Order: sequence, then structure tokens, then C-alpha cells
Amino acid sequence: MVTLMDNQDELHYKLINAARFFQNDYQDRGMVKWQGYFLSDHTEDVGKYSKNRMDNRMREDHEEMSEESISQHLMQAFDQQFSVTIQLRNHNAEGIVSPLYHGKVLGFQDNNVVLANNIKVFSLSDILYVE
Repeated sequence: MVTLMDNQDELHYKLINAARFFQNDYQDRGMVKWQGYFLSDHTEDVGKYSKNRMDNRMREDHEEMSEESISQHLMQAFDQQFSVTIQLRNHNAEGIVSPLYHGKVLGFQDNNVVLANNIKVFSLSDILYVE
């Protein structure tokens, strides 16, 4: 029959052995063990950056819509509460086409449209395409 005292003695023995192991035998590899983590994080970030850059370069302008058809489509989306995709006319300094913005139309402010999930307010005159 195992008693409580035997269990405590066994635990005490294991703790002493563990302390002796870490004191005498264990050699911490220091930064070496962390570099694997950094390398995998860096590789993941580089992969995301490369994919994003390729997506940006492959993106093309949609066919230009008239301001009237853009306004009608946005009003319908606002009325029926469905999501839209907007592409702007502008290109950045490298000639990369504007990204696509997605969201529900929250409302209109002067000559601007406000989409959910976007901090930016979009001027109707800057919008190239709405889907």
C-alpha cells in the first residue's frame, strides 16, 4: 500500500533530480532556439508581401462607368443593403491600379459615398467602377 509519505518522498526525489539536471547537464542554446521562430515569421511576412505585390501588379482597371450609372448602382445598394465593390480612378506613383474596396453603402455625404469597413470616404468623381 502506497502512503502519502511515499508519494511526497517520490516527488521530492524527482524535484531534486530535476534541479540537478538543470544545474549540471542542461545547456540552454540561448538565441539559437529563437532564431527558428524569427526565421519562420520572417518567411511568412515575405510570402505575404510578395503575394500582395504580385496581386497589385496583376490588377487591372475595370471598364469605366458613367457617373450616373455609378450613382444609380450605389443608391440601389444603399436601398437594398447589399455589398458593393468599388475601384477608384487613381493610380499610385508606380502606376499600380487602385485596389478594390468592398462594403455596404452606409450613406452619402455631399458628393461622397461612405462604405462600411472603410475609414475612407470616396468621392463619386473618383470612382471608376462599381459592382
